[in-house]
Amino acid sequence: MSSIGIVTDSTAYLPSNFKKQYEIEVVSLTINFEDGSFPEAELNNDFVQFYEKIQRSSFLPTTSMPSVGDFIETYEKIARRVDKIISIHIAESLSSTVKAARVAAQMLPGLDIQVIDSKTTAIGLYMIIEAAVRAITSGMGKDVLQIIQHIIDSMSFFVMPETLEYLHRGGRVSAVAAMLGNLLQIKPILYFNKARNNMVEVLEKVRTQEKGLQRILEEMKKQGPNIRVYAGHVSAEAQGLALVERIRAIFPGLSPELLQVGPVVGAHSGPGTLGLVFYPLTPQLQKLFAL
Repeated sequence: MSSIGIVTDSTAYLPSNFKKQYEIEVVSLTINFEDGSFPEAELNNDFVQFYEKIQRSSFLPTTSMPSVGDFIETYEKIARRVDKIISIHIAESLSSTVKAARVAAQMLPGLDIQVIDSKTTAIGLYMIIEAAVRAITSGMGKDVLQIIQHIIDSMSFFVMPETLEYLHRGGRVSAVAAMLGNLLQIKPILYFNKARNNMVEVLEKVRTQEKGLQRILEEMKKQGPNIRVYAGHVSAEAQGLALVERIRAIFPGLSPELLQVGPVVGAHSGPGTLGLVFYPLTPQLQKLFAL
């Protein structure tokens, strides 16, 4: 069977040991501040100083996608050790990264490259890659594209910012709405709307973070215990760990993990944001994660 390699981008926020274990290549997006720019991947998952900086600043950094040249260089590098490349990236509804990947793939007709729009990012993107590499290393490589597509099609991704301030800075809510929302402790629950090309939209507005968490957990309960579920946080580890414990209390048989979300994604919702991502397990995926 031919060997398969995985390429992704920095918004997957892969733990360094995970990336090394599965030899995953990461193409970085770039963060642009007024005083300079740097590749997100250079932070090596140490985001403390970044979030401290945006809390002190009134300026919200912008981001840039990787260049076509970045992808060509990465594809040529990984092609030295694999026969087939699966390149999985941040949702096209959020970034043009996947478009650059497609152009690069077209410029390398001699390589077998499959470019995939994950229709998600951060925790969701990590979960897709996690299943893909486990399938490849467990001898299920022939089924990996089918597994990836199942997860993309069935994944639920909910996000709740602690404050509306960063959504305001990014132009997503007005100054008045942000001020009133913060005064009244209004928390928008955001989600990827599959019916609208996976645009990030408001599911519901609730009063207080606790009510928001209850609402998100209710969505999880509807799926039942036969799911893969992870929690995520933006510079809010203690709250994230508490959310993980609540998941375990609801479904004691699950082993949810907590992942941190980095600058390109996290800056838009801001520190204090919590997320919950899950998808249903097929019999094949149950077997895969039982190995």
